[in-house]
Amino acid sequence: MISKEKQFLKARSCGFGLCWIIGMICSTALLGQSKMEFSVGTFNVRYDNPEDTLVWNDRKVEVARAVGYFDLIAIQEALPHQYEDLKVNLHKHDSYGLGRDVDGGGEACPVFWNRDRFDFLRGEVRWLSMEANAPGSVGWDADLPRVCTIVVLFDRQRQQTIRVLNSHWSHVGSEARMNSAALIAGWSGWENDSDELVIVCGDFNAEPGSREIENLKTSAELEDTYSQTKYRCRKEFGTYTTFLPENLANSKRIDYILFRGNASVEWVCADEHIKYGVYISDHMPYHAVFK
Repeated sequence: MISKEKQFLKARSCGFGLCWIIGMICSTALLGQSKMEFSVGTFNVRYDNPEDTLVWNDRKVEVARAVGYFDLIAIQEALPHQYEDLKVNLHKHDSYGLGRDVDGGGEACPVFWNRDRFDFLRGEVRWLSMEANAPGSVGWDADLPRVCTIVVLFDRQRQQTIRVLNSHWSHVGSEARMNSAALIAGWSGWENDSDELVIVCGDFNAEPGSREIENLKTSAELEDTYSQTKYRCRKEFGTYTTFLPENLANSKRIDYILFRGNASVEWVCADEHIKYGVYISDHMPYHAVFK
């Protein structure tokens, strides 16, 4: 039998025109996972900008399909109508999230979960600022409000509580990113002695080895799925490509799935999904399979 890694590498070598094969192989592999395994995806879907290379109405179905077979999904940059479109197309999942603006509008970082596996226990949205419970508040040297969505679920198959944190950090403010790391470390519940599995996802606008990422990992005792995995679909890869496939070779890895708890990582990949010759977002969806 061909290993999952070899299947992905074989599909990758066939060229961009056959990228849908990768999704099919990945979907089949995930459907065949054991009850003790589960998959997590994180995807910055790019806000609906009418000036983009590929506009939202031409890619919204493909965006949902790209993550639809994951058990847990962390989404960033979803405007209210994009969030609604994803809820319609991710019909096997429930979700929780709020927009970052005072009135609940603006970009959200919702979390989706497979309703056949997980029970929703509680959820909240906190702002990455000195006033974490103040909607619309802007923190430090950020230029826009930034949020963290926190969802606590019960995994009926593993009989385990899972805390999921999903966030999108400032792209301009280094102080804001540093303080966001400190806030999320505290919100991750690292001080609690429990069997809870903690998963921290998001677009952190910081590369591996940066102060922000290292502080988050150290403070919250988190592991990076990218470095802890047994297999990768490629030896090395980034996640921020813009819409243009030719930027893949020099892409930066700024999207993460970090974790703490009783789990090991079997497989990670940044998936290529192409329509009309370009990627379906300026980021690639990144996913990890836990066992």
